[in-house]
Order: sequence, then C-alpha cells, then structure tokens
Amino acid sequence: MNQRNQLLCAWSGVVFALLFGLGFWTFAGFFPPHYPSASAEQIAAIFRADTGMIRLGQVLLMAGSALTIPFAAVISVQLMRIEGRHAVMAITQFGAAAAGVFILILPAMLWTSAAFRPERAPELTLLLNDTAWLLFLMTFSPATVQLLAIGISVLGDKATAPVFPRWAGFFNLWMAVLFLPGGLMTFFKTGPFAWNGLFGFWIPALAFFSWVIVMTVLLIQTIKRQPQDER
Repeated sequence: MNQRNQLLCAWSGVVFALLFGLGFWTFAGFFPPHYPSASAEQIAAIFRADTGMIRLGQVLLMAGSALTIPFAAVISVQLMRIEGRHAVMAITQFGAAAAGVFILILPAMLWTSAAFRPERAPELTLLLNDTAWLLFLMTFSPATVQLLAIGISVLGDKATAPVFPRWAGFFNLWMAVLFLPGGLMTFFKTGPFAWNGLFGFWIPALAFFSWVIVMTVLLIQTIKRQPQDER
C-alpha cells in the first residue's frame, strides 16, 4: 500500500508538468513570456483579446501547482531514509516546496484578476501583469533552498546501497545555481536577465522541467527497490 502511494506521489510531478504546460502555454499563451518592456496598452490588449483562454489557463496552472506538494512529500520520505530520525534536510526540502506552491498559485491569481475585468485601465492591468511575472520568476530563494537541501542530503548518504546515486546530489546543487540569476531581473526590462531573457526565463524553465523529469525517474527507481521493512 505504501509503495503504491509513494509511486502515485512520484508520478504527480509529471502530471503537474503536463497541466502546467497546458495552462501556461497552450491555453493562456504565456509562452514565450510577455515583453517586460511592453506598454500598458499592449499588455491590456492581450488580456482583452484572450480573456477566456487566459482564465482557463490559470485554472489549470493552479490545479497543477497543488501536485507539487505530494511530489515534495515523497522526496522527503526518501530523504528521511538517509537522515534517520532527525531529518532536518527532509523537513527543509518540504518546507521550501510548500512555500514554492504559493509562488506558482499567486501569479495565477494575479493573471486571472487581470483577465477578470479586461476593461479596466491598462495601467492597472500592467501592474497586475508585472507583479505576476516578477513573483513567478524572481522569487528564486525557496527553490534554491529546496534543491540545496536535497543535494546536501544525497551527498551525505554513506550507505553501501545509497537511496539516490551520488550524481543526483551534484545535479540538485547545480540546478540550485541555475535559479540564482532570477534575483537580478528587478534591474532589467531587456536583455538576458529580464523575465523573458536567457538567464531570467529560458535556462531556469529548462532546468526546472529537467529536474522534474530526472527526480521522477530517480524516485520511481528508488521506491521500487526500497526494502519491504522500510515501506
């Protein structure tokens, strides 16, 4: 029973990625991102033209975001096998992931607020859109702490049959580094560090979804080989 539940939680990461992609890209049309340098009227025109699809996209984005909770939970369960009773990194990982859920849900609420009254003053729509994008991509710290906790825990596993392969620890540490440039986007409206730039969006987005896929595969493997008495 516990193995089945853990596997369900592991697969929730993939379902999250699918719902996120459908909501963010297919329906809302936020991929690629809006230009940070766009005028208030240009942004307002987007929300007036695609009101219904943007609203639907945010519903899917919020639905998918909740699935990061069971995904983080099963990661913590596996980290506890490494750390034992005082599993501080497992707790840190889950706490950071829980904070990260709000970083996904709150921008969706801001975008749907902008689409709720598309006839409002363009400057207000621009304000909501700016706030959503900055909240969505600039708040790198919870994800960085989450990945650092995983990496430190995995690299600290001295068992002859480790829960995760050692390279997974370095992988998580490297992914944490790739999120750091997001903190600079408050200074840029154009260029690689803007929210639609190489370091502001494209590299972190690729890193995040690569991380979801890699961790899903690793979780499924380690759950299936977990000893019966540890389930």
